Amino acid sequence: MAPLDVTGLLRRFRLVEHPRRLERLARWSGGLWLALDRRHRDIAQSNLRLALGCSPREARALAKANFTHLARVALETACLPRFTRDNYRERLEAQGFHHVEESLLQGKGAFLLTGHLGNWEWMARCGPFFLPAPLNVIVRPLDPPWLNDIVQRFREASGNRIIHRRSSARAMLKALKRNELVGVLFDHNAKRSMAIDAPFFGGMVPTNRGIAWMAIKTGAPVHFAYSWRHPSGRLRVVAHPPFPVPEKGSLEERVYKMTAAFNRSLEAQIRRDPTQWFWVYRRFRKYRDGNQR
Repeated sequence: MAPLDVTGLLRRFRLVEHPRRLERLARWSGGLWLALDRRHRDIAQSNLRLALGCSPREARALAKANFTHLARVALETACLPRFTRDNYRERLEAQGFHHVEESLLQGKGAFLLTGHLGNWEWMARCGPFFLPAPLNVIVRPLDPPWLNDIVQRFREASGNRIIHRRSSARAMLKALKRNELVGVLFDHNAKRSMAIDAPFFGGMVPTNRGIAWMAIKTGAPVHFAYSWRHPSGRLRVVAHPPFPVPEKGSLEERVYKMTAAFNRSLEAQIRRDPTQWFWVYRRFRKYRDGNQR
């Protein structure tokens, strides 16, 4: 059980209905977090300097905006139960999901590849309201356990199926055979046994090779999908056409080419507005210079 009913408290303040109030609270809490959490502040600024070539001053400014954004994500996530099939369009608009619907006509299911962009929890919560098939979400357990329980209830309440990462391969195959969707957050560090070094922000980072391998083996299309906060405050959720599947080369070469394409799409969206990604995560811990294998 949570030590404090944070979700009930935030819903009582009806933050989602008052964007200016929400923004003020996000700026205050994000600023406090930035000031008190030296570890994540240093990680974010180091990541920004490495990936974007920022000066220390620019990195500090971007980190401040990023902490505000992430504080807002946390506050908005606590308000998720408010969103239903009838009212989600008030704050969220979906674009491009006809591409996904067309892919499902093949009867092989499809992957939705995303990252910690915009508000990924809002995207997952509202996905069942506009997606053309059931969504199975691959997740990692959160700490502490009471927070994991709250977030999982939020994720499942709208109709999502949760697949825990440790048992994900078999469950993903079953979902694809049912012609369903599998949602994957793709910007985690991958275990060495499941990783392939792929280009990302001018260098190479260990990247999960499993999605490309499974897509090639099963024929399931892979779509890049992401959420992004528009300056108006509304969240846009966008799906791209499916990634082309490389036809030439060995299986390992095809997996590499497809995984590199995944990272390129993710990087392009991050560069569009760097403040809306998860820079507090050590994604570049095993980064090495150069973009050649």
